[in-house]
Amino acid sequence: MTEGARPAAGARTRAGSPAGPREWLGLAVLAAAALMTAIDTSVVLLALPSIARELHADAVQQLWIVDGYGFVFAGLLIAFGGLADHLGRRRMAMLGATVFGLASLAAAFALSPEMLIAARAVMGVGAAALAPSLYGLLTGLFPDSGQRAIAIGVFMTCLMGGMIIGPVVGGIALSLWWWGAVFLIAVPVMALVLVVFPLLVADVSTAHPHRTGGGVDAVSVPLSLLAVLPIVFGIKEAARSGDAFLAVASLIIGVVFLVVFLRRQRALSRGAGHAPLLDLAMFRHRGVCVVLLTMLLMTMLTGPLMMLDTQYFQAVAGADPLAAGLLTVPPALTGAAGFLTMPLLAKRIRPGLLIAAGLALSAAGLVLMAQITPGTGPWPLVVGFSVVSFGTSALPTLGTNVILGSVPVEQASSAASTQEASGQFGYALGIAVVGSLTTAVYRLLVAGAPGLDAADRHAVSAGIDAALGVADPVARAVAGVAFTSSLQVAALVAAIAMLALAGVTAVRLRHIPAFGAQNDVEN
Repeated sequence: MTEGARPAAGARTRAGSPAGPREWLGLAVLAAAALMTAIDTSVVLLALPSIARELHADAVQQLWIVDGYGFVFAGLLIAFGGLADHLGRRRMAMLGATVFGLASLAAAFALSPEMLIAARAVMGVGAAALAPSLYGLLTGLFPDSGQRAIAIGVFMTCLMGGMIIGPVVGGIALSLWWWGAVFLIAVPVMALVLVVFPLLVADVSTAHPHRTGGGVDAVSVPLSLLAVLPIVFGIKEAARSGDAFLAVASLIIGVVFLVVFLRRQRALSRGAGHAPLLDLAMFRHRGVCVVLLTMLLMTMLTGPLMMLDTQYFQAVAGADPLAAGLLTVPPALTGAAGFLTMPLLAKRIRPGLLIAAGLALSAAGLVLMAQITPGTGPWPLVVGFSVVSFGTSALPTLGTNVILGSVPVEQASSAASTQEASGQFGYALGIAVVGSLTTAVYRLLVAGAPGLDAADRHAVSAGIDAALGVADPVARAVAGVAFTSSLQVAALVAAIAMLALAGVTAVRLRHIPAFGAQNDVEN
């Protein structure tokens, strides 16, 4: 019997039974763990200048200090999602919290860039163990689809809250102590999580009733890593405009191993031996593939725009880092409001219609963002992205509930890992695709702008950040206009694509009933 077969006190095992106070307190513990991973994502960017100065990190090392965490996190999600279902989600979550906390402690006292990069990578290991496990535990705590949707909304609100308070907490830590303090924030919270986890968080059975053979297939774990890690690396390398040969070779290697991995999972699902790490049967459920693909595309289209917004705030509108950070708060707040509102609306309105309406609303927000010019100031971006954040909140909240409700509870963490991976891949693709689009538009406009000498034109064409170092105000003005125009193009292209996604989801997800109309989605 696995650890998951021994529910904690107060566990509710009857399908669809309503959650009580213990379950909602358990949600608070899950949310606290997720909050720390979200805070870490934002505070490292704030601390990077101090880290680079104190540890003498060069540009490549700074890139890996920021990127190493996400690279490892994305690469291990599928593997840890399957392992959590087979070995016990509570056990895997506690392991992840332990690793994340200890790695955060090591990062805080790193003596060199290499030590910090290694610590950040280990933090990614802990986060990858945590994320799918938390979703799986949440599914066990809230078997009722209506309550589960609300719980997912609260969970994602905490993730959004981490992004909001991360810069504030990090700024306080940096002003009072040293750069390492931004990593110490997670240590006491993860310690508290480890203490209260066994008391409040139940784990339903993770044993597959249709399996008579052994546990998880040992070969599938390295195969998943050999498939995902090269693909993630190839996408990130392409986004950095680095070695094209290395990027293409990494993608080819990843795709080859992905095919081998999928063939093995299919073979294992048909046999009586080891269970597959990822049960491909989940992709036959109506709606699951639509949600995953739509989530990937939505993240690809909108994720890079936040980065472009903050560049505009500082490089074009002239805001200081604190003011630029404050301008990102309204979109975060509207996103959090959407996470809490959408599950309540989904009790009366079909989630497919809500997701489609949210995507259409996001398209309107993107059109509003496209009204930005160097002279308007930041408000079209702030208001427009606030609309986008509220509209896009429907898909991750309701879509995650659709995915979790479409698979047996024993496969919840594995299913959740595919949802997390789609978002990670979408963001990486967005940096590559949307980033390439905006760079091309920017350089085209700079190349055709009159009144620049060759030196200034070359300097400005390197990017908006490089243009700030140019003395000629005309050259800086040209860069501001070119950058704003590239942002307009990205927003309009995203708006058109969002409308298309809205139409697809309205049709393909129309069969899903309102949450609460039945305990789980029938497929």
